[in-house]
Amino acid sequence: MTVTMAQMATFDDVLEVTGRIGWFQIRSFIFLLITHLIGSWVVFALVFIGGTNDHWCTVGQLEQEDCMELNMTSSDCDQLKRDLTTSGLSEGDAKCMKYNISGNDVVSALAQLEDVTKPDVIPCDDGWTYDRSMYGITVTEEWNLVCDYSTIPNILMSTFFGGILLGCLVFGYLADRIGRYRVFCICIIGAALCSLLSALSPHVLVFGSLRFMLGFFMYGSALVTFVIATELVLPDKRVYLGTGVWYCFALGQVLLPGLAILIPNWRHLIIVTTMPFLLLVPAFWFLTESPRWLVADENFEEAEKVIQEIAKVNKKEIPHNLLTKLREEYVKAQADEQTTFRNLIRNPVLMVYFICLLYIWFAQSFVYYGLSLGTSSLGMNIHAAFSISGAVELPAYAFSMFTMNKFGRRLSTGGLTFVAGLACLGTILIPVGPFRVTVAMVGKFAITASFANIYLHTSEIFPTPLRTSVTGICSVAARVGGMVAPLILVLGQYWVSLPLVCFGVSAILAAFLMFMLPETKGRSMPDTIGDSVKLRRVPVRNEDNSVGGAVTTTNTITS
Repeated sequence: MTVTMAQMATFDDVLEVTGRIGWFQIRSFIFLLITHLIGSWVVFALVFIGGTNDHWCTVGQLEQEDCMELNMTSSDCDQLKRDLTTSGLSEGDAKCMKYNISGNDVVSALAQLEDVTKPDVIPCDDGWTYDRSMYGITVTEEWNLVCDYSTIPNILMSTFFGGILLGCLVFGYLADRIGRYRVFCICIIGAALCSLLSALSPHVLVFGSLRFMLGFFMYGSALVTFVIATELVLPDKRVYLGTGVWYCFALGQVLLPGLAILIPNWRHLIIVTTMPFLLLVPAFWFLTESPRWLVADENFEEAEKVIQEIAKVNKKEIPHNLLTKLREEYVKAQADEQTTFRNLIRNPVLMVYFICLLYIWFAQSFVYYGLSLGTSSLGMNIHAAFSISGAVELPAYAFSMFTMNKFGRRLSTGGLTFVAGLACLGTILIPVGPFRVTVAMVGKFAITASFANIYLHTSEIFPTPLRTSVTGICSVAARVGGMVAPLILVLGQYWVSLPLVCFGVSAILAAFLMFMLPETKGRSMPDTIGDSVKLRRVPVRNEDNSVGGAVTTTNTITS
């Protein structure tokens, strides 16, 4: 398709001339993939560095005993020492209490334990001994976060997600005010420093504070890179780049358990998983500000420079006055209505979209984490189970791309969310067994695919100056859904099926609300509020980026 200067009224027309997808987009996308791979390790690292190994009370005076008098091997002697402190105690007490056998050697303690009158039971006063057959050296072991302090690892995870929650709001706003590139640089540097410093933490409070800041910066980088990926390409490639970043996130889940096995010390594991940040150093030179954002910010001179850079890297020749027509159209649109958040919420059409998306994001996260946390253990090694969990999401993302290209954003996301809801409700009627697990996994597969869809759909609905802010606010709704899900699971003690009813009904309602949103398949990303409103009736671009049908529209904002 040949686009003349007079026809370049949208930014997608400009991208058509600079190269639909060339080396500039490819190298930018590589950096975005690395960011999401690191993001996956950062999010899930606490599963392994904060895991709790089996443990029991240490008895100081027995530590140097070798059981030579009893002709025992070293492993048998270690087991005997454990039995001397916990034999006969309940499973819970055996982790936090011990028999008072102070002043005795192994032989004397064994005789005392076999007596009818057992020694008194006292709390652990010499620390704990840990079985490292599941995890290596963790923060739980180093700072003895067990027994009275056993809730602290969960608090550390909540603290991390608290940082993510704040990052959604702060960096979503900043990316629309000062630009995507600046926020990306700030977040990558901040996340790298916080991650590295957390490996040197002298105390759990310092570690928790740095984890909060790590979540704050890391989600900011993930949010911005996703937006950059979708703003650099034409509609027919947007699905692949917008969903492709989640492949790297899932790949990180698959690889992380292997790293945890090879690097059993939590400090060393954090350092190793921080090293890939060095791969992003060239990004500070090769990435540029989003030209689409520069146009929306009315910085046309800088936008022209970036577009010339894109064309140069993609080996395309373009005129220097490429943005003349686009500048005229944008200035005309801004004269009708300023693209501000206040004007967005004043517009009844966009306000309906916004409210619907807040609930849909909440429900997607609510159901996703509800099904993930509520799934019974697979009965296998934690490392293998975690890898399989990440691998299951890979085909879901492929299915996400297929359905969005085939059926569009609205039908694919609504249909998948509806299937997830039906699976939740259907699980209630199926007895415990393989078939019930299969139906539950169908639900998780569907909600994973639809969750990937909604990220892209949201970015395609709202105008460039507000795109990251709105996506950030929707992400806050998703984080709330993730936090509510574990609380709903507690209701299962009153009625075992109640959590599944909540998940199923929430998903089905979200599926119906999807059809309140506009279809955005093949359409140019909106740059103004007027563009967003016109998505209800703007013609859809075909795969070759030609326009099918003709619709007369104006820049007037209508309800």
